[in-house]
Amino acid sequence: MTAPGVALPELAACLGVTVAAAGLGVAAFVLLRAAGPGLSGRVLAACRTLAVALAIPGCALALLLPRLAGEDGGVPRAVLQGLCLVPLVLLPPLGAACRLPAGLARTAEGLGAGRGVRARMLWLPLLGPSGLAALLLAVGGSVLVALVDAR
Repeated sequence: MTAPGVALPELAACLGVTVAAAGLGVAAFVLLRAAGPGLSGRVLAACRTLAVALAIPGCALALLLPRLAGEDGGVPRAVLQGLCLVPLVLLPPLGAACRLPAGLARTAEGLGAGRGVRARMLWLPLLGPSGLAALLLAVGGSVLVALVDAR
Protein backbone atom coordinates (compact mmCIF):
# COMPACT_ATOMS: atom_id res chain seq x y z
CA MET A 1 0.00 0.00 0.00
CA THR A 2 1.55 3.30 -1.06
CA ALA A 3 0.61 6.92 -0.60
CA PRO A 4 -1.16 8.57 -3.54
CA GLY A 5 1.32 9.84 -6.09
CA VAL A 6 4.30 7.81 -4.84
CA ALA A 7 5.87 6.04 -7.80
CA LEU A 8 7.20 2.61 -6.90
CA PRO A 9 9.89 2.48 -9.64
CA GLU A 10 11.45 5.70 -8.37
CA LEU A 11 11.24 4.53 -4.76
CA ALA A 12 12.83 1.19 -5.68
CA ALA A 13 15.59 2.91 -7.69
CA CYS A 14 16.40 5.32 -4.85
CA LEU A 15 16.46 2.56 -2.24
CA GLY A 16 18.43 0.17 -4.47
CA VAL A 17 21.13 2.71 -5.29
CA THR A 18 21.42 3.82 -1.66
CA VAL A 19 21.73 0.27 -0.31
CA ALA A 20 24.11 -0.84 -3.08
CA ALA A 21 26.45 2.13 -2.70
CA ALA A 22 26.41 1.87 1.09
CA GLY A 23 27.08 -1.87 0.86
CA LEU A 24 30.08 -1.29 -1.38
CA GLY A 25 31.32 1.36 1.04
CA VAL A 26 30.97 -0.94 4.04
CA ALA A 27 32.75 -3.75 2.17
CA ALA A 28 35.60 -1.38 1.33
CA PHE A 29 35.85 -0.28 4.98
CA VAL A 30 35.92 -3.89 6.20
CA LEU A 31 38.65 -4.78 3.70
CA LEU A 32 40.60 -1.69 4.69
CA ARG A 33 40.22 -2.47 8.38
CA ALA A 34 41.24 -6.08 7.81
CA ALA A 35 44.41 -4.91 6.06
CA GLY A 36 45.87 -3.93 9.40
CA PRO A 37 46.60 -0.96 11.59
CA GLY A 38 48.36 2.22 10.64
CA LEU A 39 47.02 3.88 7.57
CA SER A 40 43.62 2.16 7.74
CA GLY A 41 42.72 3.88 11.03
CA ARG A 42 43.51 7.32 9.63
CA VAL A 43 41.65 6.63 6.40
CA LEU A 44 38.57 5.39 8.29
CA ALA A 45 38.62 8.46 10.53
CA ALA A 46 38.91 10.74 7.50
CA CYS A 47 36.02 8.91 5.76
CA ARG A 48 33.89 9.22 8.88
CA THR A 49 34.60 12.95 9.12
CA LEU A 50 33.72 13.35 5.44
CA ALA A 51 30.49 11.36 5.85
CA VAL A 52 29.47 13.52 8.82
CA ALA A 53 30.24 16.67 6.84
CA LEU A 54 28.20 15.49 3.84
CA ALA A 55 25.25 13.81 5.60
CA ILE A 56 23.06 16.87 6.18
CA PRO A 57 23.82 18.64 2.86
CA GLY A 58 23.27 15.33 1.03
CA CYS A 59 19.86 14.83 2.64
CA ALA A 60 18.90 18.43 1.92
CA LEU A 61 19.93 18.05 -1.72
CA ALA A 62 17.99 14.78 -2.03
CA LEU A 63 14.86 16.50 -0.71
CA LEU A 64 15.29 19.70 -2.76
CA LEU A 65 16.27 18.02 -6.03
CA PRO A 66 12.71 17.90 -7.43
CA ARG A 67 12.42 21.68 -7.04
CA LEU A 68 15.87 22.32 -8.48
CA ALA A 69 15.70 19.91 -11.44
CA GLY A 70 12.05 20.27 -12.41
CA GLU A 71 9.08 18.04 -11.88
CA ASP A 72 9.67 15.24 -14.39
CA GLY A 73 12.83 13.48 -13.22
CA GLY A 74 11.80 9.83 -13.14
CA VAL A 75 14.24 7.07 -12.31
CA PRO A 76 17.47 9.03 -13.11
CA ARG A 77 16.55 11.66 -10.53
CA ALA A 78 15.70 8.93 -8.01
CA VAL A 79 19.14 7.39 -8.58
CA LEU A 80 20.77 10.76 -7.95
CA GLN A 81 18.68 11.22 -4.82
CA GLY A 82 19.77 7.79 -3.60
CA LEU A 83 23.41 8.72 -4.11
CA CYS A 84 22.84 11.89 -2.09
CA LEU A 85 21.62 9.77 0.84
CA VAL A 86 24.71 7.53 0.93
CA PRO A 87 26.76 9.66 3.41
CA LEU A 88 23.91 9.48 5.92
CA VAL A 89 23.56 5.72 5.48
CA LEU A 90 27.31 5.15 5.91
CA LEU A 91 27.48 6.85 9.32
CA PRO A 92 26.54 3.84 11.53
CA PRO A 93 28.86 1.30 9.81
CA LEU A 94 31.72 3.79 9.73
CA GLY A 95 31.33 4.47 13.43
CA ALA A 96 31.36 0.75 14.17
CA ALA A 97 34.37 0.15 11.90
CA CYS A 98 36.34 2.94 13.59
CA ARG A 99 35.72 1.39 17.02
CA LEU A 100 37.01 -2.07 16.06
CA PRO A 101 40.40 -3.11 17.43
CA ALA A 102 43.10 -2.80 14.80
CA GLY A 103 44.54 -6.35 14.74
CA LEU A 104 41.30 -8.28 15.20
CA ALA A 105 41.15 -9.84 11.71
CA ARG A 106 44.86 -10.64 11.77
CA THR A 107 44.46 -12.35 15.14
CA ALA A 108 41.53 -14.43 13.88
CA GLU A 109 43.54 -15.39 10.82
CA GLY A 110 46.50 -16.34 13.00
CA LEU A 111 44.22 -18.59 15.03
CA GLY A 112 43.24 -20.46 11.88
CA ALA A 113 39.95 -18.82 10.92
CA GLY A 114 39.38 -18.79 7.18
CA ARG A 115 37.69 -15.97 5.26
CA GLY A 116 34.20 -17.42 5.59
CA VAL A 117 34.58 -18.05 9.30
CA ARG A 118 35.94 -14.55 9.85
CA ALA A 119 33.04 -13.05 7.93
CA ARG A 120 30.43 -15.13 9.75
CA MET A 121 31.89 -15.17 13.26
CA LEU A 122 33.74 -11.85 13.39
CA TRP A 123 32.51 -9.22 10.96
CA LEU A 124 28.80 -10.05 10.93
CA PRO A 125 28.33 -9.89 14.72
CA LEU A 126 30.45 -6.75 15.01
CA LEU A 127 28.91 -4.85 12.09
CA GLY A 128 25.44 -6.45 12.02
CA PRO A 129 23.65 -3.95 14.31
CA SER A 130 25.16 -0.96 12.55
CA GLY A 131 24.31 -2.54 9.19
CA LEU A 132 20.71 -2.87 10.30
CA ALA A 133 20.70 0.78 11.38
CA ALA A 134 22.11 1.73 7.97
CA LEU A 135 19.40 -0.29 6.22
CA LEU A 136 16.71 1.44 8.28
CA LEU A 137 18.21 4.85 7.43
CA ALA A 138 18.24 3.91 3.73
CA VAL A 139 14.60 2.80 3.78
CA GLY A 140 13.50 5.82 5.80
CA GLY A 141 15.41 8.26 3.63
CA SER A 142 14.12 6.71 0.40
CA VAL A 143 10.51 6.76 1.61
CA LEU A 144 10.90 10.37 2.76
CA VAL A 145 12.33 11.37 -0.60
CA ALA A 146 9.49 9.56 -2.41
CA LEU A 147 6.88 11.28 -0.26
CA VAL A 148 8.42 14.70 -0.88
CA ASP A 149 8.55 13.94 -4.63
CA ALA A 150 4.87 12.99 -4.60
CA ARG A 151 3.87 16.36 -3.19
